[in-house]
Amino acid sequence: MVSLVVSCLLAVAAGQAAPAPPAAAEAEERRRLEEQIAKELGASPAAAAPAAPAAEPAAQGAKGGSPYGRLLLLPDVSATGSGALAYDSPGATAAVPPSGPVGYAGKVTPVFQELELALQAVVDPYARADVFLSFSTEGAGVEEAYVTTLSLPWGLQARGGTLRSFFGRLNLQHPHVQDFADQPLSFTRLVAADALKGPGLDLSWLAPLPWFAELHLAWQKTSPAASTVPQLTPLARLVQYFELSESATLGFGLSAALFDGQGPDPRRDLAGADLHLKLRPPAGRAYLAVQGEVFGSRLRGEPASQGEAGGYVQAVWRPSAYWDAGARYDRSPAGAGEAVRRYSALGTWFPSEFMRLRLQATLDDLPGGARGFEGILALDFSIGVHGAHPF
Repeated sequence: MVSLVVSCLLAVAAGQAAPAPPAAAEAEERRRLEEQIAKELGASPAAAAPAAPAAEPAAQGAKGGSPYGRLLLLPDVSATGSGALAYDSPGATAAVPPSGPVGYAGKVTPVFQELELALQAVVDPYARADVFLSFSTEGAGVEEAYVTTLSLPWGLQARGGTLRSFFGRLNLQHPHVQDFADQPLSFTRLVAADALKGPGLDLSWLAPLPWFAELHLAWQKTSPAASTVPQLTPLARLVQYFELSESATLGFGLSAALFDGQGPDPRRDLAGADLHLKLRPPAGRAYLAVQGEVFGSRLRGEPASQGEAGGYVQAVWRPSAYWDAGARYDRSPAGAGEAVRRYSALGTWFPSEFMRLRLQATLDDLPGGARGFEGILALDFSIGVHGAHPF
C-alpha cells in the first residue's frame, strides 16, 4: 500500500510539474494505476474497470469514480495488543490490589490485557474523528470516540464525545503508551481505577504567548475512584511548556475536578499538579524523561487536612532506539493515616517501533511492616497506521 500511495503522489507531482500529456497517454497511465490498485486489493488485473475516455469525465463519475479515489477515503486503521506474564507474592494482592496485570497469588500467570482498535480520519475541513475500541476478557467497550474541531478562531478548539478527561498527564495516555506496565497506585486510588473519562465536551484555548500555554474547560459524566455511580464533573486544566534550551523542555500543569455527588456518594473535590522534564540532544535519539504528579482529594466542605493525598515520580532513560530503563516511586493513602509505598524498576526492549517487551519488578511497603512483590513481563505490539503519541 505504501508503494501505491507513493506512486499516486509521484503521478500527481509529475502532472503539476510537466505539461499536460496527450489524452491517450493520460488514459494509459490511469489504466496502469487502476490495475496496480486491483492487484493490491487482491483482484486480478482483468477485473479492473477500463479507463474512461478523457473526453467523458461525467460518465466516469456516474460509474463511481476511480478506485484509488475511493481507497483514499478510508480512515487510518490500527490495532494494538497487550498481554503479560504476571506474578504476585502471596498476600500482596489481598492487602493492596495491583494496578496492572494480576496473576494468581504465588504463581506466574498469563494475562491478556487488551486489544485496542483505532479508527482515525479527517471528517471534513472543519473536524476530525478518533474512535478507539477496547476488547478484553471482560468484554468490549468504547475507550474513546470523539470529534475535534479544526477551524475555530482565536486559538479555540472543541472536542466532544466520549473522551479521557484533561486531568493530569497520565490520565490522557492509553495503557500501551505509558512507560510502565502498570499505573501508579496513587492514581488508581485517588483519580480513577482505569482512567477519568466519559461523555462530555472539552473546550481548549491556546494562549498567544511566547511559550506553549493551553487552558481546558470540560464538563463530563465520569466514574472517579471511590464512586459507586457516574458523577457529573466540571474540570479545568492549565498546562504550559517552556523551552529551557535546545535539548531541554519543561512542562507544568494544574488540574481540578468537582464531583457532584450522585446517588449515595458525597460531593468530592480533586486537584492535581504534574511536572514533565525531557532532556534530548538535537542529534541522536537518546533522552531522559522525568515525570511526576501529586493528587489531593477531600469531601466538599471539609478542611484540606481531612483529605487524602498521594503521588508518584518516575524517570526513564533511553540511550538508544532499542532499549530503555526506568525507576518509579509511588506513595498512596491506605486509610487510617497509613500509606503504601511502592518502588518499581523497569527495563524495556524495542525490537522495532511497533513492538515493545517490558520487564518490571515492584516492591510494596505495606501498612504494619508487611511487604509484597509483583513481577510483570509485558508485550505490546501495533499494526496499521498509528498517529504520533502525545509529547
